[in-house]
Amino acid sequence: MNNKDMNKIKNILLVAVLCALSLSCAKKASTPLNESAKAYFNAWMEVHYPDLQPTELGCYVISETEGNGELLASQENSPYLRVHYVLSDLSGNVSATSREDLSKQLGRYSETSNYFPAIWRREDNALSAGLDESLESMRVGGRKKTIIPGWLSSTQRFDTPEEYLANVSGTNYIYDVEVVEIIKDIEKWEIDSLGRYIESAYPGMSVEDSLKFGFYYRQTKAPDSEEEFPNDTTIYINYIGRLLNGKVFDTTIADTAKRYSLYSTSATYQPVAIKFNKDDYTQIKMGTDESDVIDGFAYTLSKMKSHESGVGIFYSGIGYGSTGSGNSIPSYSPLIFEIEIVDKE
Repeated sequence: MNNKDMNKIKNILLVAVLCALSLSCAKKASTPLNESAKAYFNAWMEVHYPDLQPTELGCYVISETEGNGELLASQENSPYLRVHYVLSDLSGNVSATSREDLSKQLGRYSETSNYFPAIWRREDNALSAGLDESLESMRVGGRKKTIIPGWLSSTQRFDTPEEYLANVSGTNYIYDVEVVEIIKDIEKWEIDSLGRYIESAYPGMSVEDSLKFGFYYRQTKAPDSEEEFPNDTTIYINYIGRLLNGKVFDTTIADTAKRYSLYSTSATYQPVAIKFNKDDYTQIKMGTDESDVIDGFAYTLSKMKSHESGVGIFYSGIGYGSTGSGNSIPSYSPLIFEIEIVDKE
């Protein structure tokens, strides 16, 4: 056994000792925040990446491919980003990723999930301090893999590494990030995306045909009556919800659910009840429990009459906004709803 192997074994033993110490010390109220966590992290780094040097805050860059596009720099310069990413712990266990090929390799691929660049908001310290520092020096087209200690995993901001150590605790993790695009104005980016979609999908329509900001309606089947539904009328609809790339995320139609791998034996595929309100579309409710619906969906219904079919297309400001919805609707996603007013089955 050579000296290098002996040293590695000694370092591994050191990690084990420090782990034991951290467990015992954690019971003592006098132990400063992150003292044992830092000891463990330093020992882990010594074993796995002994030659890496820390960044100003205390992160460690494992690898980097420099991009040839615009420098991300400050939050003001790149308030929103489109990125591909892989998030893992120190043992390499992946907890989240936007990469389809990796999801397939890990056996986690799902046809209902979205595998395209995610949109991250940097402004107002929306990202963790360690991740944001890692992004600052990147350029569009670049890729960087960074180890971020737990005390830099918070969105809080302090002036020195020592202040993070003293005030923040969290989980160590590794981010592998590829920057696809800088978005200066997220609302304009969405509206421009809608405009391109409208002009491509519906010849003759343009961005000037919006019925209100960020909303478009296209009738696909004329109603059998021009009378408006009275207030508190219960109507029934079938619908299909899509992203701009055509991916279906929700439907009341069984065949559509099967075609797009959404079908569930526990779901009921039949027309859903809508309680109509012609005076205030925001009070339109869905289902027997009269649940609220997003603004864009309700506004689409407000434009429809008896047995009409149509398509509502709208930006996330009247959809699911910055949060998205589950794994199916990412943040800042414009949506398409194909709706048909039908008779109750």
